[in-house]
Amino acid sequence: MKKLVAVPCFNEEDNIDSCIESLLSLKNEKIDVFDILVVNDGSKDDTNKKLSQFGNLITVISSKQNFGLSEVFNSILYFSREENYDQLIIFDSDNQYPFEDIPKLFEKITSEELDIVIGSRDFKALDHFSNSKKFFQRLGAFLVGLSLRMNLNDVTSGFRAYSSKALDSLFVTNTFTYTLETLYQAKRSKLKISDIETSYTNQTRDSRLFDSNFEYISKSIKIIFKSLLIYRSKLTVSILTLILSTPGLILTSRFFIKYFQEGSNPGNVQSLIVGVGYFNILFISVVLFSIVINNYKNKNFLLTNLYKPKHY
Repeated sequence: MKKLVAVPCFNEEDNIDSCIESLLSLKNEKIDVFDILVVNDGSKDDTNKKLSQFGNLITVISSKQNFGLSEVFNSILYFSREENYDQLIIFDSDNQYPFEDIPKLFEKITSEELDIVIGSRDFKALDHFSNSKKFFQRLGAFLVGLSLRMNLNDVTSGFRAYSSKALDSLFVTNTFTYTLETLYQAKRSKLKISDIETSYTNQTRDSRLFDSNFEYISKSIKIIFKSLLIYRSKLTVSILTLILSTPGLILTSRFFIKYFQEGSNPGNVQSLIVGVGYFNILFISVVLFSIVINNYKNKNFLLTNLYKPKHY
């Protein structure tokens, strides 16, 4: 079985040495057999120079500009498919996650015939996380899990293993991160998802994906809502239509309740007219909204099939 560990990095001159050395130690001890891919996403520091010292022990693909984590993930998927890898693990270059758990993720995805295994963090044990960050992480996991009808403990962890089926099914369309959108894609494609608790989580530098928790939360909410519309569109449109029907039901019920009780209702005609008008507007809005969603789906389909990686 051909395995790959992929490391996204951007300006990681302070961490990339220890990251690669940790991965190579697993190979040297023959704990697991895998290749190492590093995606240098337009680093401006000495990251590339430090990577060159490892020679042919690793494969490096890079870009001249910083495209972001989502684009890096798509490049990793493309590379994995082109090189016919059976399994993939994404491992952060900042050493946040335990490299010792890599064999555990490979073993779990193989033995349980899964498609995605998430290395979940124990938020209660993370002293370097503020209480508010812990709360929003747990709340996010609950809400995403509820919308997917799954029990997931950590939906934003980037430490994940993927099967060849997952590699063929996933492609990220947002420009922020791959962690949330790919879960909805996986659900649509009926991929088998599970998680495993990581041994520990290291404190690292501040994230380069966002400047504040507010930015992180707002962008995550947008991705979740967008993913629901694209990948669970029928369910989402049905729920939204039901919720938005409430004002119309209230208005028309003022006429129909008395009408059915007494056989006639000369009053409340205005409520009936406004309510029927509201339903007509809602129907037209739902139709137009469905057309917009379908156009967006078609656009994503073209992006996926015409995709050319930006890292090489």
